[in-house]
Amino acid sequence: MIDIDIADIIDNFLEEESRPKTVGVYFPSESGMCMRRSYYSYISPKPTDKAALRIFALGNNVHSFIAEALKSSDVFSYVEEEKPLKIEYKDSDTVFNVYGRIDDYVITKDTNKKIIIEAKSVGEINKINEPEPKHVMQLMLYLGAEQADYGLLVYADKKNLNIRQFRVDYDDEMYNKVIGRFKDLDLHLKNKRLPPAEFYFDPKKSWECKYCPYFNDCMQAIANEQ
Repeated sequence: MIDIDIADIIDNFLEEESRPKTVGVYFPSESGMCMRRSYYSYISPKPTDKAALRIFALGNNVHSFIAEALKSSDVFSYVEEEKPLKIEYKDSDTVFNVYGRIDDYVITKDTNKKIIIEAKSVGEINKINEPEPKHVMQLMLYLGAEQADYGLLVYADKKNLNIRQFRVDYDDEMYNKVIGRFKDLDLHLKNKRLPPAEFYFDPKKSWECKYCPYFNDCMQAIANEQ
């Protein structure tokens, strides 16, 4: 008989790593998320599914491997892993902060280019033909905050580490759009107003709704709005 359940130990460890959210403090990974889902995660948070936590952990391992490879390369004169990010926003309507960590900030040795690398692990690399818009939005936030020369979205297959990468150049209009979304979320939260169910009414994104932990809450809200 085995008295130790390793899977249970892993799940407990991953749950301990989770942190509660505070209104007025937002995260880059939420920039392309359905705003209603983000809203619910602040006002009525639910535990993240154990399977999802394990997937996130595996993704972190992939990133750590990529970061070590970057550090060992003679292409770069400088490599910083998980560079802290803080964006402070203030206007006549509200004040909030965006906190995060940039996967990798590098400077090339030959050209002195400042590049931000955002790594994403995927289950099937052959399905990645273009960068996901939500990942571009996240990277755009980093580019605007750090004033880097450009960014690279790097997709890595979790099975074999095959790579596909896409260059992303800074776009002021998109950066302001991302900041504007955080402002909208902030105002909805502080005024306790439920945002629109963005993804449910978007044919290109509605498939994500079935994986949302707040699906039932959202459907009930939509029914009440009719």
